[in-house]
Amino acid sequence: MDFADAVRYIESLSIQGWRLGNARFEAFLERLGNPHLKYPCVHITGTNGKGSTTTLISAILRAAGYRVGTYISPHVFDIRERILIGGELISKELFAEGVAQLRPLVERLADTEHGQITEFEIKTALAFWAFEQAGVDIAVLEVGLGGRMDATNVITPEVSVIVSIGLDHTDRLGPTHRDIAYEKAGIIKPRRPVVSGAHHPEAAQMIAQVARAQGAPLYQVLRETGAPLPEPLQQVACEAAGVFSYTPLPSPTDSAVRVRYGSWELALQPYLIGDYQRHNTACAVAAALLLRERGYAISDSALERGVSEARLPGRLQVVSESPKVVLDGAHNPDAAAVLAYALPRLFKYRRLIMVFGMLTPHEPTDTLRHLLPIADVVVFTPVPHARTHSVETLMQSAQAWLAAKPHRAPRTLLTATNPQHAFELALATADVDDLVLVTGSFYLVGEWRLQAEGG
Repeated sequence: MDFADAVRYIESLSIQGWRLGNARFEAFLERLGNPHLKYPCVHITGTNGKGSTTTLISAILRAAGYRVGTYISPHVFDIRERILIGGELISKELFAEGVAQLRPLVERLADTEHGQITEFEIKTALAFWAFEQAGVDIAVLEVGLGGRMDATNVITPEVSVIVSIGLDHTDRLGPTHRDIAYEKAGIIKPRRPVVSGAHHPEAAQMIAQVARAQGAPLYQVLRETGAPLPEPLQQVACEAAGVFSYTPLPSPTDSAVRVRYGSWELALQPYLIGDYQRHNTACAVAAALLLRERGYAISDSALERGVSEARLPGRLQVVSESPKVVLDGAHNPDAAAVLAYALPRLFKYRRLIMVFGMLTPHEPTDTLRHLLPIADVVVFTPVPHARTHSVETLMQSAQAWLAAKPHRAPRTLLTATNPQHAFELALATADVDDLVLVTGSFYLVGEWRLQAEGG
């Protein structure tokens, strides 16, 4: 089996869809020799920011001298982005070797009462196996969906991190912040510390409730604003084992931050850009300091170096100039809101030309209401995925919003037959001082590579 064969085999399991619950996956891992129990882990979930926070924690640990396995999703340009060893993509050879070893176990399990494992489960198992083969010192794992029933939730982490809680995947996780917080708090393990960056009062209360039930020390991350906290959040902070606070610092990337924990403080300059990276950085630093309290040798200089070296594709990523092209996988309302806030703060441009595609079950109207006000031209495109919204649906959502707010209307709404057509249309429309934004889905962002290679 070569790399291409391995990728095709993994993709063939997509027919299974998402099947939450871990009895089947635990049975599979048992047959694999339980590789996930062979090294310590850090576990990260959240509605937005979990990928950045996972990347930041991994970079900090590498800067401290540890050999780190990183599991992240989704990938943007290359499936191997999901499994990093020492900060590098898993080799094609190790990827193919792992799938070849896993495949007969998958097929044998399918003939039992457990049935067929899913595409995400085999990716997760491959990461666990690869990290064992590589002899990592520690693995940093991002949850795929939710937390409590996610395939990654078979570990007992050194530290758990819940970066944020927003209304996304409500069809699977529940309709309220409290419901979603309960599902994500499922990664909290007995007596293991948990970092919470949730600021919605009901979400923060739910996380605190689960932490108490698990006997897990809770550490709250808060932005210093000068305004009083809502009373429920204030109560959570008062009862927490500790509070990490952070303050924005001036910087051209709009992401520099000072983090405080008791009498300790440190100013940090992330490579990752955007105001929201301040919160992600504070959550990552909190996790690193708790690891330090658990005996890991992580110096302040490792914190500084790791934060400055962390890289992640598809998050306010500039891929071209004149016109400037920015890729960002904002795929839900909260992510779209922070993107709309960030763009005019970070970049100077005459017009914003947006290429937008989205997957179900995400609702386009709630996301577009943040992005349409800042766009001059919008090109709607289908995404190369079975769950894509049609351009007709996207156009109808935009037109309904414009009908309610005609004074904020973009000048032009266009449609494209596919992403490459959309990129070509956007670039043909753009002048050298315009900005082209590709957003709405990481799957759409990932298609940019084909445009670049074609050019």
